[in-house]
Amino acid sequence: MRCFLNPREAMERRRFLNYCSATGLSAVLSDWSFGRDPETAAAAAGNGTAGLLIADPHAHPYPLRGSRSYDPSTPTIEIMKQLNMALCSFSAVGDMTFMRGHSGMPFADTKNQLRIVKRMEEQGEIRLLLKAADLPALIASHTAPAGLMAVEGGDALEGKLQNLDALHEYGVRLMTLMHERDNEIGFNQRSGSDGPLTPFGASVVEKMNALGMVIDVSHAKGNTLKGIAEVSAMPLVDSHTSPFLPGEEGSGLRRLRTWREMETIAGTGGLVCTWPLAYSGKNSERNTLKQWAEEIVQMKARLGMEHCGLGTDGGGGLPRFVKGWESIASLPDLIGEMRQAGLTQGDIAAYVGGNFLRLLAKCLA
Repeated sequence: MRCFLNPREAMERRRFLNYCSATGLSAVLSDWSFGRDPETAAAAAGNGTAGLLIADPHAHPYPLRGSRSYDPSTPTIEIMKQLNMALCSFSAVGDMTFMRGHSGMPFADTKNQLRIVKRMEEQGEIRLLLKAADLPALIASHTAPAGLMAVEGGDALEGKLQNLDALHEYGVRLMTLMHERDNEIGFNQRSGSDGPLTPFGASVVEKMNALGMVIDVSHAKGNTLKGIAEVSAMPLVDSHTSPFLPGEEGSGLRRLRTWREMETIAGTGGLVCTWPLAYSGKNSERNTLKQWAEEIVQMKARLGMEHCGLGTDGGGGLPRFVKGWESIASLPDLIGEMRQAGLTQGDIAAYVGGNFLRLLAKCLA
């Protein structure tokens, strides 16, 4: 059933479709993306997300096996429906065995985590995205959120390319190559060494390109990131990070990105997604939604809006959140600050999901 938009919503729709046309996204998402039923459209209008396709490339929408306590930022199906989200990542942790202090079998452990996602699909709670051609129908139906099965940590491969094939066959379409430790692929941001992408890592990148999988460079240290960018024929995404504060590049906040690193990602046609982590430097801070929005304005100026996106790491155990953020349910408040900071409706549509959906359409094709 198609809802009728008021003049303001119709104008916002035209702006977004014009943006889609300019970026090539319209060829995949088409006009169906606005075929929402009146009930969900009314809910979206009430929370300020009307006309937006919200897509989160990195989240953990279920309690992870081995987690000590429930993370209140974990996105639920109810929250996804409340926001009328188009798509959310369902990410297993590929190095969970090592995080728990076990030698274990990372591949088997990761598959066990992903079985939770499979059960959610079987019960009709989500609909898994497997190929680019499915994007329009998945986004248009809104009977359940579209799910992107993902793995955080290439440790799950155990150094074997056949395990990458097996994960792809199981439904995984995005993999974060590094997580909390160095692995057979390369070096992570917490490493004492800024080592390169390994020969096995180069084979993984090439294989992911061939299979139609999104390569997530979150957690990858500088030289490993550089190697991934040189090998990959497809755009890269850093699904959850933010820029260093001015003068803080040598600080202990190792999960952040330098402008040079972000330019490397953008240079592949890729996307840098920022998250709700709060932190303070010697002379500046990132502790409010307003400061987060101002950061997006700066990224637009330096990288181009087409290279900026949202990635919440919801359920990932972030130690501190910017004031006003509890989970992705707080997104309407961030959108309000983005408007106050001078970002247009087209900018907002690109940031909250349009850019990532465009990248998905290209990589999964």
